[in-house]
Amino acid sequence: MDTNKDPKPFSKGYVLRTTAKHMRKSIDISIRKTFERIAEFDGNQKKSQEIFETLATLHDMKKSVDEFQSCNKEGFIGD
Repeated sequence: MDTNKDPKPFSKGYVLRTTAKHMRKSIDISIRKTFERIAEFDGNQKKSQEIFETLATLHDMKKSVDEFQSCNKEGFIGD
C-alpha cells in the first residue's frame, strides 16, 4: 500500500505529449543511423534501394505522429 499522501499528478495530455515526443526522437535516431549507412551499400543496388525505402517509411511514420497529434489536439492538452 502506498503511504505517500501526495500522489503523483496525472494528465492524459502530458502522457500523450511525452509519448509523441519519444516516438519522434526514436524515429529521428533511426533516420540518422539509417542515413549514415548509405555509403556502406554504395555498390549494392538492392540494399541501397532498401535503405531509401526505409528512410521514406520512417519519414512517413514521423508525419503520421505529427498528423495524429494535430488532428487530436484536445487529447494533448493539460499539464
